[in-house]
Amino acid sequence: MKYFSRRQVIEILSIDEAFFVQLEQEEIIQTDADDESREAPYSEIMLERARVADNLVHELDVNLPGVAVIVQMRENLADLRHQLEAALTELRRHRK
Repeated sequence: MKYFSRRQVIEILSIDEAFFVQLEQEEIIQTDADDESREAPYSEIMLERARVADNLVHELDVNLPGVAVIVQMRENLADLRHQLEAALTELRRHRK
């Protein structure tokens, strides 16, 4: 998995630092590092969460608590999809 610094996330997504801080405060994104005294790494998953949050806030006018719910539901749906695909693969294997 690829990791990004705070500055890289802000630059890649063209967001301002205040918005980034709000995303952290709402726990929409969080660092994967234990040491918060340095520029902490953010995973590709957090980069994607920030991208989705930016789109929801600036294009659809969703508030941050709403963004948090949508991001969580989106990830839950992706997890369920993966579980369903695995179950179908297992079912096909047993049918042969």
